[in-house]
Amino acid sequence: MKGKLGWKDMGWKGSWWKSNRARIRTTVLVALTVAVIAAIIAYQSSGNGSPQTNVPSATNEHKETEAAASPEPDQSSEPSEAREVHINPVTQEKVIATSFPTEDIVIADFNVIDYGAAADGITDDTGALQKALIAAGKSGGGVVFVPAGRYKIAGTLLVPTGVTLRGDRPASWSGGAVEGTILEAYSGKGEEKGESFLSMRQASGVTNLSIWYPEQRLEEPYAYPWTIEQMSGDSMTVEKVTLVNSYNGIKIGPDWNELHYVKQVYGTVLKTGIFLDFTTDIGRLEGIRLSPEYWPNSGLPGSPPPEPLFEYTTSHAEGIVMGRSDWEYMSDIRISGFKTGMRVTTRTGSTETANAQFYRVDIDNCNVALLIEGVNDYGLLITDSSFKANVGTMPTAIRATGGFRSIVQFNTVKIGGLTRNAIVNEGSGVLSFENSNVSGWDETNGHAIVAKAGSLILGETTFSVPVRHVLLEGDAAEVNSLNSGYERKLDLENRSLKAIARINQDEESRLIKLPNIAGTDIAEQPKPATSLLFDVSESPYGADKSGNADATDAVRKALADAGASGGGTVYLPAGTYRIDEPLTVPSGVELRGSWDVPHHTIGGGSVIFTNHGENDALATPFLSLEANAGIRGLNVYYDGQNWDAIKPYSWTIQGKGHGVYVIDTTLPDSYQGIDFGTYDTSGHYIDYVAGSPLKEGIFVGGGATGGFVRNVQFNPHYSARSNYPNRPMDDEFDKVWGYQKENLDAFRIGYVKEQTIFNTFVYGSLYGIHFAGQDGSGPEAVVIGHGTDGSKKGIFLEDAGPKGLQFINTELVSMSTTDKVYVTVGEAFDSEVVFFNTSMWGDPSRGIDVKSGKFTMQQGNFAVAGFRGINASGGEIRLYDSYFQQSGKTHVYAGETIESMVLSNNLYKGGMGFDDDAPLGTVTGTDFLPPGNP
Repeated sequence: MKGKLGWKDMGWKGSWWKSNRARIRTTVLVALTVAVIAAIIAYQSSGNGSPQTNVPSATNEHKETEAAASPEPDQSSEPSEAREVHINPVTQEKVIATSFPTEDIVIADFNVIDYGAAADGITDDTGALQKALIAAGKSGGGVVFVPAGRYKIAGTLLVPTGVTLRGDRPASWSGGAVEGTILEAYSGKGEEKGESFLSMRQASGVTNLSIWYPEQRLEEPYAYPWTIEQMSGDSMTVEKVTLVNSYNGIKIGPDWNELHYVKQVYGTVLKTGIFLDFTTDIGRLEGIRLSPEYWPNSGLPGSPPPEPLFEYTTSHAEGIVMGRSDWEYMSDIRISGFKTGMRVTTRTGSTETANAQFYRVDIDNCNVALLIEGVNDYGLLITDSSFKANVGTMPTAIRATGGFRSIVQFNTVKIGGLTRNAIVNEGSGVLSFENSNVSGWDETNGHAIVAKAGSLILGETTFSVPVRHVLLEGDAAEVNSLNSGYERKLDLENRSLKAIARINQDEESRLIKLPNIAGTDIAEQPKPATSLLFDVSESPYGADKSGNADATDAVRKALADAGASGGGTVYLPAGTYRIDEPLTVPSGVELRGSWDVPHHTIGGGSVIFTNHGENDALATPFLSLEANAGIRGLNVYYDGQNWDAIKPYSWTIQGKGHGVYVIDTTLPDSYQGIDFGTYDTSGHYIDYVAGSPLKEGIFVGGGATGGFVRNVQFNPHYSARSNYPNRPMDDEFDKVWGYQKENLDAFRIGYVKEQTIFNTFVYGSLYGIHFAGQDGSGPEAVVIGHGTDGSKKGIFLEDAGPKGLQFINTELVSMSTTDKVYVTVGEAFDSEVVFFNTSMWGDPSRGIDVKSGKFTMQQGNFAVAGFRGINASGGEIRLYDSYFQQSGKTHVYAGETIESMVLSNNLYKGGMGFDDDAPLGTVTGTDFLPPGNP
């Protein structure tokens, strides 16, 4: 006699539950929410408990009555009439109750289960996933959700423009068993040049899932095509993805591409982890972990033991390979267990090379940790990192080959491992080390640094033992050393043909140490106060999403309902929404579009068309955020702008309280973008806002403490490349750029404290980043990875607070009309600014104008100096460990009213060009001492 049928008895193996549990949980959540709200109302009506106000009730019909204001403490405590809110259960199904906690509220218009995916690891789910992706693309974009489970993919997948393929995976996973959504890749075995497993069109994403090759074996590894490929175009995002055992991981290039964002990608690869090339606008790699440990620890069938896998990858594999990339931003990267950890090389089929900045990049357990085969004149900026090698034949921590002809600057970097020679330079370029440490070389047969060619700058760099620090051979050119060595004594052996050595110990020239920075991201991501969803296109709102009818009332009602419900998401599915009146986003509410990742204006998605505030820059901001309210995944476009005569508009977004945020939002043509500075917006958070603002980009201030502005990307092509009506066409690009160069204040930093600004960029501005006083107080901030390009004033410093300003890994290009300057320190600046690791180029009138205050630059790469590199007319100036690539220039000018100037350990091509009008004894430093030749 049979008992009750179980899943196994029915042959389901639990797959039905796995596939549908998210929907079941959502339904239960809605029912519970409705029940709780109704219970609260009933409880209050009975007179029990403490009086409450503004508590919503759940009904089947929307009521337009506003909730009564909460009574003042001295007024009657009788409960006021509650606002009745309709919660649409169909809409609520778009909120995904994931198996694992997430940083955001997961909203998806498409679920692969609805398209026939079995998620059992046996049935071929290729067709189901591709159908869902195609449907999302045809609808204008959105999220295709892949519930936790195993999906056999016998073919390949194409992610359309505007679409994100999102799975369910532990957000904080850092190793161990692979759980959640697993795509099982079966295509391409033995065909390395075949079609990539996941091909990504521009403005698309893949997030929160793992990819596993079940047929891969370590004993005789199969070659496979790339797992993920960015097709030619811009704005691909790969985030929270595990590459369990890829042969080739992520491919970006060699076809033209821009704006990739690879974040929190973990995994094991057998040949190449990440390859990038021909990236002409800033790409970002952040939070990458590549190591042979992930596959053995995955818990998946066929996983090899760790020891032979480590032996294989350290003999065959490379972690990251970078060809040409303009301004690549790399941060928080850990690479271990490769033959070559990172290789910086030339563009495929070309001699073009990269410039980039690395922040907290750690590479170990490699044969060569960092291999440099080519870098352009603007160089590499590497800060707070480590490079260690200890496996294979002749391990080397850092090796620069004969193709290296420019400069790499290392600041606060640890180099070593178990090597014969820790650092080897075979090229004619410059290696610069400041506040760094070298260890782990062979004290009997090797050296810490071997310079067979090129030049070397050492600024307060320490060596772990007393002997064999530097060996100069062959074509080595120059060595500048300041307060470096073992206990400040440098052991240098000169076997070169003509090298000039300047070895100095100087108590008056003491370098400033890199500031201690806890982190570059917020501890907990902001999100709505509840998981309730209010879809403006559905009942009871019915907003038009074609752009042909005004949607203001519908969106306003949805915002009011979300606020009355204690928070939630007001969702604008992919489409165009005409809204010409201002909106307020209540506390705890998020106004959200279809985009789940950073994006361009190309291809669908959710966009608001507006002309609110036209010709009135002081009008009410278009979108006002109350405390703890935010915006995510939207575009806002002013379709009435006149590109021949730019019209002013009011602020697009204004924060009016603590904890406001804007994430993954694009502003193609805002006259004034985001105002988080008029009010105190302490704890504000801006992450990957992009666009082409015209007059003001982002303003923070108001006395805010602890705010983050990160990954902002401003460029005129956000307006020019869209398919929106009245966009500036290709021949009008210069109209936008020309206006910005004379008018745009891209980042204005007012009175803030403990402000973190991370990996921000602007192309085309009057001021790239501008620090100004507000209400009698100046800003205090640390700026990591800022870039100003194609602008008049890269950095303008008017004011700062007592703790001053620190800049780390800064790239500045002055290329405009007239009076172009990398950094201007204004006449009223009375604080201190320190630059660590800076690169400057373009067509400047002058390099740096210092008029007052305390200005320190450590490791400045002046690829182009201008009429004067340092033009000092006032203040206190310190310049250390810097490199001037042009000869025959006035590298430094000391005006007659400066207070002091120290020039130490700087390298001047062709000799120092110095003009001195300062009083005798005002200018000092080791640059004026004759060279020595140990």
